[in-house]
Amino acid sequence: MQDERKAPLRLVLGGDVMLGRNVKERILRFGPDYPLGPVARLMAAADLAIVNLECALSSSPELWPGAPKAFYFGAPPQAVETLVRAGVGMVSLANNHVLDYGVAGLRQTLRLLQRHRISHAGAGESEPEARAAACVERSGMRFGMAAFCDHQADFAAEGTQPGIAYLDLADEPRALAAFRAALAPLLQAGVAWPILSLHWGPNMVLRPSPRFRRLAHAAIEMGWKILFGHSAHVFHGIELYRGCPIIYAAGDLVDDYRVDPELRNDRQLLIELVLVQDRLAGIELHPLEIGDCQVSPAGAVAAAAIADRLRLLCGELGTRVDMREGRPCIVPAPA
Repeated sequence: MQDERKAPLRLVLGGDVMLGRNVKERILRFGPDYPLGPVARLMAAADLAIVNLECALSSSPELWPGAPKAFYFGAPPQAVETLVRAGVGMVSLANNHVLDYGVAGLRQTLRLLQRHRISHAGAGESEPEARAAACVERSGMRFGMAAFCDHQADFAAEGTQPGIAYLDLADEPRALAAFRAALAPLLQAGVAWPILSLHWGPNMVLRPSPRFRRLAHAAIEMGWKILFGHSAHVFHGIELYRGCPIIYAAGDLVDDYRVDPELRNDRQLLIELVLVQDRLAGIELHPLEIGDCQVSPAGAVAAAAIADRLRLLCGELGTRVDMREGRPCIVPAPA
């Protein structure tokens, strides 16, 4: 019988999941399946699905008491079922919206995730908890993820104060020290696939900065196996560095944002990594479209445009994108 550890595992990575504002209204009207329903089966078929949860799951009416923000993202508590029914097993909370409804909103989010057995990293009741990695096991393989965010400094967990794992990435030595500190316990625990989640950089840009490429390369060199970036609201090219995938920006999975006619942030991706033991066997890329607060598989015109942009952006990073069964994919070069 085939050793289950040698059978391919499938890890799905989705970008920002924003379930507030107009998406919240759709959930209340049509139920929690509405935002992710058309891709839920695809996500749930993976061994593990991870997203960045770009909102609080909370009934708290109180907004963050700091400086006023342009947008506050809060989903109803039942939106946790949106994640459950799409098979999401782990979320990043290190972002600039998870405390939009204050510490009470964060705490309710944490309770809901724990109750539904969704692992989380990047926010917590204290600084050590926010910076600690989350671990899960699938088919005998251990995955671990630590998560950091480089903006919304007033959300930072400090000492015993709840908040997010904030990190100033402009201070590269300090950032790399934080990456090493988060990685060490994962390596000691025998985690095969350490994942570094970074909510970083500005919105609506198509390419990572030189600093982000330096930090990403350094993270892989120190032992992280996957870099999972998000925040830009559009996808970036994927780089393979030392055989490891660097996803500089995964884009958005669902939202209600205004569509830029040039950047077309309604055209997105679901990224599926095919893993065999400690090796990346391939990346399957699923083109998506967001419309009316719901994500669906992309139609032919949008899928072709997404594939063209992928070829361009990945090519700039030295990564070749092929087509397989009508979908873009990346096949690593033999070791």
